[in-house]
Amino acid sequence: MKADEIRDYFEGWQENLARVKSLMAVSEYYLEAWLVLSCYIGAFGSLRYSSLKCDNDKYKTVVREYSGKRDFYEQIDLLFFLQWPRSEFRTDKKYLKLKNHAEISKVIAATYGEEDQIKSSKRYVSQQNLVTSVDRAPFLRYDRQNLLKHIHLFSLCEMLYHYARGHAVHNGRFPFVTRVTSVSRGVRHEDNHAITGPVLLETAQNILSNLSKECIEKTRWPWEL
Repeated sequence: MKADEIRDYFEGWQENLARVKSLMAVSEYYLEAWLVLSCYIGAFGSLRYSSLKCDNDKYKTVVREYSGKRDFYEQIDLLFFLQWPRSEFRTDKKYLKLKNHAEISKVIAATYGEEDQIKSSKRYVSQQNLVTSVDRAPFLRYDRQNLLKHIHLFSLCEMLYHYARGHAVHNGRFPFVTRVTSVSRGVRHEDNHAITGPVLLETAQNILSNLSKECIEKTRWPWEL
């Protein structure tokens, strides 16, 4: 029966995730677990949103809709916002559509602190809180609608796809993980961002759990939803 086939299919995915969880518990394989989880989330996105053309849209949509962590992933990384002119996305056409970056950065610095202060205190805020902060300190030619339309580009969801997933899959790099070597403890890995290994694991587990539940209840495959 179709219902049984769907249940067995998702049980196979659950077994895969259980193996990745074990992998993540071993420091030597921490980065490999990161890579696999990044790919798994992409696979879930492709299964559920096969009608979407762009891989990044599939990835980000499944995270927002199925992870149960929408509020978390919609937060803005203020440090990334301030550092954007020095980032690899400084010439990206989508980011260039945001107006008045310099002026908004001044508001952020005045409200939340300079880069060093933000690193150690209030680095992540909701989109609404950031927009409200700018509303309270309007500047000449402030375009509120433009800010509302493009602020998501600095969200944790975007960073998950571009920095965590993108670098891991294409470059074998893990910007959100610091490799630490010590004589006493050997090599270990420390997360340096809100998107940690455990958070990535929780995200993948939640997506799989919510997606499988919906498919089983409706007796439909992910691409049939």
